[in-house]
Amino acid sequence: MSTPRIRKLAAAGLAMALLAVGGGAARPIDPNGAEGWQGLLGNRPLPQLGGRWIVVFKAQSLADRVAAAGGRATEGQMKAWTSTAETIQAAALVSLAFRGAVIEPEQRYVRVLNAIAAPLDPRVIAVLERDPLVSGVYPVRAAYPAAADRASVLTTEAFGPGSGRRPELGIPGVDGSGVTVALLDTGVDGRHPYLRGRLLPGIDVIDPGSDTSPEQNPTEPGRPERHGTELAGLIAGTNGLGGLHGVAPGATLLPIRVAGWQPDAGGGVSVYSRTDQLLAGLEAAVDPNGDGDAHDAARVALVGLVEPFASFADGPLARATAGALALDVLVVAPAGNDGAAGPGFGSMGAPGGVPAALAVAASDARRVTPTVHVLLRAGLRVLLSGEQPLGGAVGPTKTVTARVIALRRQPVQAVADANPLSRFFNAKGYSTVAGAAALLPPGPTTPEIVRELAAAGVRAVIVDGSVPAGSLGVDEPIEVPILGLDEIVAAGVRSALAASIPVVVSVGASSDGPNAQRDAIAPFSSEGLPFGGEAKPELSAPGVGLATSEPGFTEGGAARYGSISGSSAAAALVAGSAALLAQVRPDLDAGGLRGALVAAARRRAGRAGGPIGDVDPAAASAVELIAEPPTVAVSPLHPDSPRGTGTITLRNVSRRPLSLRLTAVAAQPGVTATLSRGELSLLPGASKQITLTIAAAALPDAPAAVSGAVRAVGRRGLTLRIGWAAVVPAVDRPAISEVALSETSFRPSDRDPVVLTLVAGRVDGTDDKPQIQPLDRLELDLIRDGRRVGTLSRLRDVLPGRYAFGITGRGPRGGRLPLGAYILRVTGTPTGGGAPTVRELPMRIR
Repeated sequence: MSTPRIRKLAAAGLAMALLAVGGGAARPIDPNGAEGWQGLLGNRPLPQLGGRWIVVFKAQSLADRVAAAGGRATEGQMKAWTSTAETIQAAALVSLAFRGAVIEPEQRYVRVLNAIAAPLDPRVIAVLERDPLVSGVYPVRAAYPAAADRASVLTTEAFGPGSGRRPELGIPGVDGSGVTVALLDTGVDGRHPYLRGRLLPGIDVIDPGSDTSPEQNPTEPGRPERHGTELAGLIAGTNGLGGLHGVAPGATLLPIRVAGWQPDAGGGVSVYSRTDQLLAGLEAAVDPNGDGDAHDAARVALVGLVEPFASFADGPLARATAGALALDVLVVAPAGNDGAAGPGFGSMGAPGGVPAALAVAASDARRVTPTVHVLLRAGLRVLLSGEQPLGGAVGPTKTVTARVIALRRQPVQAVADANPLSRFFNAKGYSTVAGAAALLPPGPTTPEIVRELAAAGVRAVIVDGSVPAGSLGVDEPIEVPILGLDEIVAAGVRSALAASIPVVVSVGASSDGPNAQRDAIAPFSSEGLPFGGEAKPELSAPGVGLATSEPGFTEGGAARYGSISGSSAAAALVAGSAALLAQVRPDLDAGGLRGALVAAARRRAGRAGGPIGDVDPAAASAVELIAEPPTVAVSPLHPDSPRGTGTITLRNVSRRPLSLRLTAVAAQPGVTATLSRGELSLLPGASKQITLTIAAAALPDAPAAVSGAVRAVGRRGLTLRIGWAAVVPAVDRPAISEVALSETSFRPSDRDPVVLTLVAGRVDGTDDKPQIQPLDRLELDLIRDGRRVGTLSRLRDVLPGRYAFGITGRGPRGGRLPLGAYILRVTGTPTGGGAPTVRELPMRIR
């Protein structure tokens, strides 16, 4: 883990990682100065998670009961099953309290899964993990809007037909009427004329009882939540500037505010969501009026947020997404904005990367992109020279030359500043940035900061990190060029300035040139195998510089429009496409919508070599055969087990019988793919399962992946291609490392525990393509005299990082341990199979 980005990945496993084991209070440790996951525009803010966990029960949810009944249930049955699930869950909480695990739930879920969310003491987690009523205890993570900041679009020429900036997807004569799309995101501005008449009364998960309007930053007025309004416009906007409209302008939107301004670890506020809030949003999407009957569920649920890299196949979000699918709600989600990754497990986030979701990558459909020539000098040394994409809405009409100054991140103010510009002026009222090019500190960049700098007189704004051309800007046409610098170049600028070497930037006049990356997958879009092994993302859609609505109005009273870039923008277009398909094909259930969209996609090669399909709703409306799931996860391949299997269910969604010939191929030499049957006949509405078996004569060097396709061919040109993939994990590398106790002989103490530290999982590969190896489980067991005393702690779905546990001298049930010698056994079980790594540390309680 030698590169900066990989260090950040490793450090982000758990930001406050000291868990008290066997009793005592937890103390925070900042592992390696964790700065959060690296995203498109810099480090994401560290959230304030408040020690929350998700407790999943073994009892059935409403979705489980409906699935067991074949997907059909009456209103009375659903209400009864929901009530039963609530009763059983309440009884389980009482039973747990009697056994020493007193929990005060903040959220309860019984529709898409049977679970609760609550802040938990570490001692309670150990009790819960041993309880027969509990399926597992999982961490609450942060989810972030999967979009870059946006640029203003004020003229119709900027997003004319064919420009690649309009959401130009559709089915002739179909507008999504009668279809409800739940939008799980930040607040949505219902006053915007582009969205007028399209919004149902929403549900606010963050502030129950409030409406779902975008909230303002409480410390900096004038900074509203934007993301939800932007995605809403892409889905269902209508009668916009120059005839602009969303993909499904007749669809109805159900805003569910699951993200917004919330406290962060820096003492301020940031826009994010949490796992428990996403789960509550999915509960609301399947039962908006909360009466226990899911017949009023939305047909499509767009989750515009991403838990970075957390694509675990068995966690709460995976179970809840599968539950939504069982209740006939298709969950569409972005792949993430973390770029390409290694050949094994990729950079997919959740919920897009979970098996039941439809994950979407962002492509670049723009015909032209704005560029400028940039010359950056530190003294006599040239740091950068050449054409660079222009991130802002407008560019200079003549060469701009300015000295570069590096801004530092300001401490968050507890009380809103009456004048947000004051940070850029001195006590005498003179601007401290006028005439300069301002290099922003690492971290998220907002249009408000750019606007404030422009008002303070800067000549250029420089962002630390690359930005898609035309994706970042301000809400008024101010000629301030906005550039993105490579991290290494930006570091060189800061080093030069720290050494008092003057840095000067010259920016030439902007011009539009042909987009060399047109229709390619955007560099920031995540790809690769999620931890469940499916070939993801299944679809792509335009996701760079898309014109859409912005919350609020200009000083002249005009509604704001802007552009958005990111995989969440692409996911919004696919959600709109699903709404169109649901209108024209009411016979398709949620699984059918997903299968038809993937089956009809126009195939392209992804950066990782696997196929990704461009969404084509018109072609999907004519699909006759689908696969469930639409891509296949083959069990992992290992040197001692170079064979893997996966299952595919083929379903006839046409009105005619189908006779099919089936074949399977592998993309790599030395790998064979065979099917349990070569021919298949399906009556209308019927489905049959087939088994795919993969065998490798010689496995590639791990970590790696093998892939291929299954083809089903029928008469009249019917062809269905189903991608498959299998991961080859590096089982010869340790799952845990650097395991150490701060003391091996100690007295019991709840206030000053001995600290066990370790590195869980790994981040291999390169800075450009990191290879992530998480853990399925991390367990701490206590051994005495050769016999196991019990489990002190168990963590599930563990992302790579440095973790620390406080060893207090209490046993698995909380009581004081007898004095004497013990063995602390630490076991890390890697995701994807392979032998666990075991480390045993002797210790003595005296």
